[in-house]
Amino acid sequence: MMIFGLILVLALVQSLFGVGILLFGTPILLIMGYEYQEALMYLLPASAALSWSQVWDFRTYKLDGGYRKIFLLICIPSLMLGMFVTQYFNFKFEIRVFVTCMLFLAFILRTSSRLRVKLQSLMRSKLKIALASMGLIHGLSNMGGSVLTPLVSSLYSDKNKVMAGVSFDYAFMATFQLLILVLIQGHKFIPQYFVCSLLALAVRYFIGKKVFAFTKDKYYQRLINGFILANAVFLFLSFK
Repeated sequence: MMIFGLILVLALVQSLFGVGILLFGTPILLIMGYEYQEALMYLLPASAALSWSQVWDFRTYKLDGGYRKIFLLICIPSLMLGMFVTQYFNFKFEIRVFVTCMLFLAFILRTSSRLRVKLQSLMRSKLKIALASMGLIHGLSNMGGSVLTPLVSSLYSDKNKVMAGVSFDYAFMATFQLLILVLIQGHKFIPQYFVCSLLALAVRYFIGKKVFAFTKDKYYQRLINGFILANAVFLFLSFK
């Protein structure tokens, strides 16, 4: 199936940046004609499996300021609220416009050393607001990863800490989304979803980890800048 090939490619992206399967996979599957929740059921197990493997590998990295605790207390409730709201209203287009504008702004700020310092200061001082917004955006549109990468990479410069933060956030968000879809909304878990998880893990352990290990911090930050810009362009071009 074409969707398995898509998982293979996007799993490599997520192995490097912590996000990718949901972020790119969701609009691609919608363009291909999949229903929104059907697309989630294919993508969430793969994303969750890959992210939890990263959480385990980066579990020893300490994130300053109790980041993980703040995330769980602030972001997860916002995520769940967004998922329940999206059952009654369709804000996907408006959210995509907002996220795209924010990504272009984040790219401009991160490519200027002077502005980057201000961005880091702003993120630290407004962390709770940023996490609440990210959770709500992800629950409404599955595009919280657009905000997540610039957020965490603005807080930490070391690539291992960036990956520790991003993978932790994405693992919990994907897991809660999947639990809500299966346990509350009654979606069935079929074998193809499990295959997607295995494919994502295979890509990470056979290719992704090796590429990540050889990427230096300086170049990793440049790759993230490129990723943020590509993300913004992709979302802009996918508008209907």
